[in-house]
Amino acid sequence: MVVVNALGKVCPVPIIMIKKALRENNGKDDVMIQVDNEISTQNLTKLATQLKLRSEVKKISNSEYEVTFFVKGMCDSCKPLDNPISQVNTEEYVVVISSETMGTGDTELGKKLLENFIYSLSEQDVLPSKVIFYNSGVKVVTQNEKSIADLKAIEQFGCEILSCGLCLDYYNVKDQLRVGSITNMYRILEIMRTSHVLTI
Repeated sequence: MVVVNALGKVCPVPIIMIKKALRENNGKDDVMIQVDNEISTQNLTKLATQLKLRSEVKKISNSEYEVTFFVKGMCDSCKPLDNPISQVNTEEYVVVISSETMGTGDTELGKKLLENFIYSLSEQDVLPSKVIFYNSGVKVVTQNEKSIADLKAIEQFGCEILSCGLCLDYYNVKDQLRVGSITNMYRILEIMRTSHVLTI
């Protein structure tokens, strides 16, 4: 059995770790992942259901759980995981990020959520064709080291990273742009008008 240690890892890292393990294992052995909270076990069992795999949760203690994915001899069920992690679909979608935080409420939590969102985006089976940043969203591509690294990773697979030049000027960060290129609001509108858009 393959064992994946995700103790201390927060959402969505355990999901990404188990997907990688399943892909690399390719149905040779069952895969068990260790997590430290019940929410992770629920997310993992939902993933197993989506993949049409049988799973089992074992509670070791209040801070340790084991979730086993039974995949041995079930390669057909794992076929969706055989595809490369990163690929741009012919049915393109665009992600638009207009703030340095995700959602409303606590600012630090919002920054962490957006950081996790961008990391999750970099691990999707189908990448967006473009990620657009405007307003305070441009601070992400100039200041957030972790998100910049994740965006550089998806850029290598053909995803275009675009930032509003007016916004970069407004926040005085134009010379700090670390990934992608500068665009204008006319082009942003043109892209949004002609694309399937996820707005954050």
